[in-house]
Amino acid sequence: MKKTLIALAVLAAGSASAAEIYNQDGVAVTVAGAGEVQLMQAYEQDGTDVSTKLRIDDMQLNTHGTIEVAEGLSAVVGLDFTFEDDSSASKGNVQTDGSYVGFAYTDYGTITYGRQYLITDDSGIGADFETGKNQYGQETTVGKDVIKYVYDNGTFYFGLSHDLDESEGTTIDATSTDGRIGFRYEGLDARLYIYSGDDVDISSTATGDEDSFNLEVTYEMDAFNFGASYGQTEQDNTAGVEVTDRDIIELVGSYTMDKTTFSLGYVHNDDNTSVSNDGDNLYGVVVYKMNANVRTYAEVGFYDDDSNKDYDPAYTLGMEVKF
Repeated sequence: MKKTLIALAVLAAGSASAAEIYNQDGVAVTVAGAGEVQLMQAYEQDGTDVSTKLRIDDMQLNTHGTIEVAEGLSAVVGLDFTFEDDSSASKGNVQTDGSYVGFAYTDYGTITYGRQYLITDDSGIGADFETGKNQYGQETTVGKDVIKYVYDNGTFYFGLSHDLDESEGTTIDATSTDGRIGFRYEGLDARLYIYSGDDVDISSTATGDEDSFNLEVTYEMDAFNFGASYGQTEQDNTAGVEVTDRDIIELVGSYTMDKTTFSLGYVHNDDNTSVSNDGDNLYGVVVYKMNANVRTYAEVGFYDDDSNKDYDPAYTLGMEVKF
């Protein structure tokens, strides 16, 4: 789940998910959060044994304050916490995803400074929760020293974020810049995400340089929603050797009937550096929305790659509660 979306829900005035706990003399404070737990079976390749597990996807608590300083101008402050399941720590892992300040201008957008999610945290059109495989997305989507600007007038929207130093406290100068530009018209929404990072995390165990983009188009027509995206990711390790050169295509279709949404998605990836990274992923998802704050879901996914090894299907049963 994209964590920026919950943070933006707190940032947005009048959000159904955010509770206003204080509003006096131009100072407003809101609190929002979410909890999500899953029964999950990951993809199991021939010769491996992956156990089904009960997993805390994440638990989030987001606080946001706005202080009016002039007509149309407010100072903003945010503090966001996330608890995530961590197999290496029996007590799990609590981290601060956001600790930032900034200014919100009524007609000119919002600029924030501090630890926060990058613009590209929102990229991707997947309707899956866990069964989508090798979709577009970089390893790191949160930074410690981020300057971020977001503008949205309802039709045109734009965002830019720059992490001054992802490896703060070390001799490595890890920086990244990413952005988004988009356009909405009636049911059509088209946007382009771009990311460029130097000496950043390119996997859970390696650093290097990464350049990527993802072009996304979605269209909503009554109860139907369609999406398509094309992305490319290139990664070099610290020795300058190319380790990833991947093209990613994704197609998604959804149909909503009353409180239930049925989705079907397909992902194709083609990597010039390894045939084992060439693959096709098909997944189906059913989401039942009990109300604006509670939903349950079930999904199943299938994956096949060019390594001549078979994968058993993956599945997830989950529940998410927002407040």
